Amino acid sequence: MRPMPRTSPSRPALAAALLLSLLALPVTATAAAADVVAAEPSRPPERAAAEGASPQAVPGPGPGRPQAPVPEPWRTVAERTGFRATSSYEETVDFVSRLAELSPAIHLTTFGVSAEGRPLPLVILSADGAFTPEAAHALAGERGKPIVLFQNGIHSGEIDGKDASLRMLRDVALGRRDDLLAAATLLVVPIYNVDGHERRSPFHRANQDGPVEGMGWRTTGNGLDLNRDHLKVASPEARAVIDLFNRWRPHLHVDNHVTDGSQHAWVLTWAVAEPPQLTPALGAWIEAHMKPALAATEAAGFPTGPYVELNDRLDPGEGFTTDISPPRFATGYYPLRHRPSVLVEMHSYKPYRERVLANQAFLEALLLEAGRGGRELIAAVAAAEAATVAAGRPDAEPSRVTLAFERAPEPERLEVPFHDWRVESSVALGAPMLVWGETPRPVEVDWYHGVVPAATASRPRGYLVMPGWPQIEERLAVHALRVERVTVPGQVAAEAVYVLEPDFAEAPYQGLTRVTPGRVERRPEPAAEVPAGALWIPADQPGFEVAVQLLEPEAPDSLLAWGLLNTVFERKEYIETWLLEPLVREMLADEAVAAEWRAALADEAFAADPGARWLWWYQRTPYWRDQSWRLPVLRVTAPPKLTTAPWQPVAAGPLPAASR
Repeated sequence: MRPMPRTSPSRPALAAALLLSLLALPVTATAAAADVVAAEPSRPPERAAAEGASPQAVPGPGPGRPQAPVPEPWRTVAERTGFRATSSYEETVDFVSRLAELSPAIHLTTFGVSAEGRPLPLVILSADGAFTPEAAHALAGERGKPIVLFQNGIHSGEIDGKDASLRMLRDVALGRRDDLLAAATLLVVPIYNVDGHERRSPFHRANQDGPVEGMGWRTTGNGLDLNRDHLKVASPEARAVIDLFNRWRPHLHVDNHVTDGSQHAWVLTWAVAEPPQLTPALGAWIEAHMKPALAATEAAGFPTGPYVELNDRLDPGEGFTTDISPPRFATGYYPLRHRPSVLVEMHSYKPYRERVLANQAFLEALLLEAGRGGRELIAAVAAAEAATVAAGRPDAEPSRVTLAFERAPEPERLEVPFHDWRVESSVALGAPMLVWGETPRPVEVDWYHGVVPAATASRPRGYLVMPGWPQIEERLAVHALRVERVTVPGQVAAEAVYVLEPDFAEAPYQGLTRVTPGRVERRPEPAAEVPAGALWIPADQPGFEVAVQLLEPEAPDSLLAWGLLNTVFERKEYIETWLLEPLVREMLADEAVAAEWRAALADEAFAADPGARWLWWYQRTPYWRDQSWRLPVLRVTAPPKLTTAPWQPVAAGPLPAASR
C-alpha cells in the first residue's frame, strides 16, 4: 500500500505533478503485503485560516446547523462552484492530501490500482493514529471502537457521497468534529470507480439534477459495473476492494448511491439486509441504530424513507419493494461476511446541494451511532462468525445453508410522500406512461422488504474442487477462504453435482453469458475419488457462506450462473454410428435393455430424434466416459480423511479470457 503524495494548498501545479508521478509508479494491483505508513505530525488547524483567501461561509449539513466560515483553501470544488461541479480525481486526491497534511488524524494511502492504472485512494480517519488493520482491531478489542467503511462512487455519476465525505473530513481536519473522531476508526473510499469518474459529462445521467457541470460514468472503462462484481471479482477494482475488506475487516459498511424511478419528498432513501440474511443480533443492531441516524437526518431538515422500487410502473398506489440484494451487490456481499451493509440512495430529482448535505448529515449521524453501539456491534459480528464456524465443524449437527432469498409474502403498510401522478399515452412508446406532478400526495401503500429463503441445501462438511480450474481457484484466493491442497490421492463420502437442462441467456450481461441451471442433481458417491492437487475448502471457517455462493449452482451469483464453468456443458468425445450399430444389436439381445428401449420409444418426440436416440445408446456402451453436466466440485458429506498441506495460490494476475 503506497502513501499518496502530500501537497501544499498554495501550489496546485505541484499537486498535479505529484499525482502524475504517482500514476507512473509501479503500484501492484493488490496491496495486501504493503505497509500503511502513519501520517506524520503536521501543522495545526490554526494555520488554515492564514492560507489563501479569507474565510467563506459554507452551508451546514442542515438548516438548523450554524454555517461556520471556512477558509478558502479548505472549501471543496462543490462548495466553490455553488454545487454546480464536483472535483476531478486529481482535485479530490489533492484536497484529501492537504487534509492529511493538516491533521495527524487523517492518513491518505491507496488500496489498489484501476484497470486504467489509476491508484485507488483510501482515507483513514483515526484520533489514535490507528492507520493499520492491526492497530485498528486492537482498539476495537480494547475500547470497543468499531471500524467503519464508507464507500463512494462505485457508480461514478452518483457522486454525492464523495462530496459529503470531503466536507466531513474537512470539518474533522479543522477541529470542528472531534465527536466523529471519537466514534470509530473510519475508512473512506472517496472514489471507487476512478476510471468511470474521469469520463465526465453533464449528459451522463438524464434523470439526475446535478452536478450540472458534469459527473462520471456508471461503469469502468471496459464496461463493467463494479456493483455487480463483488462475488465474481472480474475487475481489478473489485479484487482490490475485497482485499481491503479482508485486511481491515470493518464492522460496518456503507455504500453511497443516487436513485431515480419515482417522485417523492424523501431526499435520502436507504436499504439494509434483514434477518435471516443477517443474524438476528446483527439485524437488531442495525435496526436499533438506523432509527436514530435517520431521525437525526430528518432533524437536520432532510426527509428520509426506504429505497423505492415500484411494484407497478404505472400505479404507485400498488406499493413498492425494497430489493433483496444478491452477493453481486455490495449490500448483498457484506452480509455473507457477517457485516451490516447500508445502501444509501439519494433521490436524483433533488438538487445536488440538498443531496450532498443530506448525505453528509446521515453519514455523520450513523458514524456517531456506530460509536455509541460499538461494543455491541463488534460482539455481534464476532458471534455471527463463530456461529458459522460452529455449524461447519466436523462433529456439528446437520444443518442447511441458504442459496438464495426471496421477498417475504407479507408487506408492511407505510405512508409514502409520493408526488401526485397520472397516466398518459406516450407518443414515443405508443403505450401508457406514468407522469409525476409537483405536489406531494402522501398515500399509504404496501411496502415489501422482509426476506425468506428461496432455495436451501444441506450444509456440506466442505467442498473439494478438482485440479485444473483456475477460474475457481482465483476466486477462492481473492475472497481469502481457508483452502488446503490434497497431497495424496484418497476417497471421500460426497455428493457429485450435475446440472441438467441448463438455460443460456440470449444476450451477454457484464460481458458474460449467464446460465440458469435448470435441474440440479446431487448424486451420492460413498467413495468418490479425490486426486492429488484437489483443493479442500472446510466448512468450519467464518467466510464459508462465500464458498456456498460461489460453488452451489442455484446460488444467484455462483460461478456456474455467471457462465464461468460453461465447458462442463460441452461433450468432448463421440462414437461413429457405424461402430455403434453392432453394439446396439448386441445389447438388444438383453430383454431388460430391450424393454427399456421400447419404453423410451413410447415418447414420440424422442423416437423422431436421431440425436437423442444416438445419445441414449452411446451412454450404455463401455466407451461412455463423458463428464458433461458434472461440476468440478464435490460436496463432502462426512468428515474426510485426506492428506493435505497449506495451499499457496498463484500470484494474482489477469483473470482468464473467459471471465473478461
